Amino acid sequence: MKAKIKLNISAVILILLTVFFNGKIGRHVILSEISYNADVMRAVNPKLEIKNYQYQLNKLDSQQTAADNEVYQQASAYAVVDFDSGDVIKSKNINIPLPIASLTKIMTAVVALDLAQSDEIFTVSVKASKAVPTKIGIIPGQKLTLEELLDALLLTSANDVAEMIKEGIDSKYGSPVFIKAMNNKAKFLGLLNTSFDNPQGFDGPDNYSSSADMILLSRYALTKYPLIAAIVKKDYQLLPKNKNHKQYDLYNWNGLLGVYPEVQGVKIGNTDKAGKTTVVLARRNGVKLLTVVLGAPSVLKRDLWAAKLLDIGFNNLKGLQMVGVGEDMLKEKYNTWKYWN
Repeated sequence: MKAKIKLNISAVILILLTVFFNGKIGRHVILSEISYNADVMRAVNPKLEIKNYQYQLNKLDSQQTAADNEVYQQASAYAVVDFDSGDVIKSKNINIPLPIASLTKIMTAVVALDLAQSDEIFTVSVKASKAVPTKIGIIPGQKLTLEELLDALLLTSANDVAEMIKEGIDSKYGSPVFIKAMNNKAKFLGLLNTSFDNPQGFDGPDNYSSSADMILLSRYALTKYPLIAAIVKKDYQLLPKNKNHKQYDLYNWNGLLGVYPEVQGVKIGNTDKAGKTTVVLARRNGVKLLTVVLGAPSVLKRDLWAAKLLDIGFNNLKGLQMVGVGEDMLKEKYNTWKYWN
């Protein structure tokens, strides 16, 4: 009996010692990882800081009118803003955080250019190649420059490319810095209702923004990153086959390009929770307007509403005649695409 008691006591002591030391070791490993990540982020953060840039939104009093009745009743949120002055001409739920879908990729592009050069080469991983659509079908082992990746990210909204960019930046810095960098950049920009937990814009409790924050981010991206501004205004980009990768045909899914006068991008999105989303920049008679629509029920409604908001904005600011984009005009454009929904 005494032998059994001694054996049991010894076993208990052994278990307690194991738990104690494993706990200490476990905590040490975790603390070590946190310290390492913090050190890396201290090196990354200066690259994300906002320099020589100021912009704010000025909320104006605007009454709902018959012209914007449908979008007001049905959209989750929207805003149309003077690009230069920051004056908000029309808005709904401008500061409410909502799912934004692939509008997230605007920040993905910004942070990528903060942390890498446009001619840096990224290699496709198996994980990136298996990303869910929308995707361009990258193949493991292929190599693309960051500029080529940004073409695919911003035009075709490629989720596989977004993952590839994140992986490439994380690998470059030897630490998972990319998502943290996206959120730090949002803080530096003063985006108070924005959070990111993936580079694609997949639905999740920690991936959201507001129409006001999307205006602020888009305006910053278009002003401070000439490459982004040049890419988003393109209707199509060919990446020809070369020794590093196959040919890619990249179509811009912005339905207002070539339909609404002088539209210059910016980005569209689509998920179950976000619905259809868009940011559009247009210029008429020397005035530039940015509009955001969140929570449209279809691509057609998304583009009709964005065009309507642009019409209202240009009419209010300059008394310009409304373009009056119609369904037939948009469907003709959509028919040039391989698919739309």
